[in-house]
Amino acid sequence: MDDDVPQRTWRALRPVGRGLVGGELQLTETHVVFEPKGPGASVDGLRFSIALKHLAAVGIVSGRGGWFTRRIDRFCLTLGDGSQWELIVDDLSDAVQTIQHRLADRA
Repeated sequence: MDDDVPQRTWRALRPVGRGLVGGELQLTETHVVFEPKGPGASVDGLRFSIALKHLAAVGIVSGRGGWFTRRIDRFCLTLGDGSQWELIVDDLSDAVQTIQHRLADRA
């Protein structure tokens, strides 16, 4: 199905527990997908796919940081129910702009 073919990809890290899993943030015709790659990628539940029709907003949130971690801005997907998914994305502004434009085109 062509809807599943990534049209854009960005390197990304997904916070899981106290660690991070590397992978790709992908934009397809109909979904935003996090596809784990490399070590730890085989752990169940790491991959996620969100239909664009369920996204309410895409933006940037400030990292929470902590005693031993840097405050890194994060990519944030907000769903219609108010829940959020946060990722660390290499080209943060490009990912946000590209997906925001896709949402605007679908509206």
